[in-house]
Amino acid sequence: MERLSTVLWAAATLALVAGCGAGAPPRAAAPGERLELGVVGITARIGGDDVLSSGFVLDGDRGLVLTAAHGVWGARSLRLATALGVLHGRIVARAPCDDLAVLEVYPRIPGLSALPAAPAAASSTRLLRSLGRRSDGAATAMASIPVRTAEPVASVEPPLPDAGVPLDSPLVPAVSGGPVVDPAGRLVGMAESAATASTAVTVPWPHIRARLRELGPGPRRVFVGWARQYRCAGRQHAYARGQHPGYRAADARLDPRIPPTRIPGTEGLDG
Repeated sequence: MERLSTVLWAAATLALVAGCGAGAPPRAAAPGERLELGVVGITARIGGDDVLSSGFVLDGDRGLVLTAAHGVWGARSLRLATALGVLHGRIVARAPCDDLAVLEVYPRIPGLSALPAAPAAASSTRLLRSLGRRSDGAATAMASIPVRTAEPVASVEPPLPDAGVPLDSPLVPAVSGGPVVDPAGRLVGMAESAATASTAVTVPWPHIRARLRELGPGPRRVFVGWARQYRCAGRQHAYARGQHPGYRAADARLDPRIPPTRIPGTEGLDG
């Protein structure tokens, strides 16, 4: 894929922020279909472990997916399971303090769909769902866990972000990084859970959207704007080192070279 111009990257940043609602043209798809096309399962090879997590589509046209940074920190390879097939991916932006990572899928296939955003004043008493995608070889299936937001706590455990709102039930690792949605299937936030944390949280979508607005075009087809977040890189390194034997800090570089995956019918597509 040829290097994108600064103008196109600026447009990509705007689309990344607007992809979950107002700025994107409406899709003629039922809510259930949107969820199927918007939730992504992630398998990251970190050290000697295959780490399972989830994510959700920010921009279907550009193949951008948001997930939890701790689930892909130090990944030497990424497999992204979608409703359309299992793809490879690479990391194009990370915010270690807020535990966010933006991924780009390869190949860039049509059909992925961003989730619409819920109203800003979503009720904390409303029953929500934490969604993820489980992958078993070539087969994938959606996972759905009912959750409610809980009373705030003094702090959450690393590497979960301080902006996270506690949830009333634990989450399986496979849904960490996936979307939390309201009964209408609209995006409320991102689910976060870690092996070392007793608390699961959701990072509210307005907070994530504010972070995404900080991003701009950068070298090597990555986004820049989260440099100050790297004051928290140490806790991501510490978590990965403690959880995954064979983890090397050198593997946690941004934008590792990931070979593209080709599935039947995508040979001529960009990416």
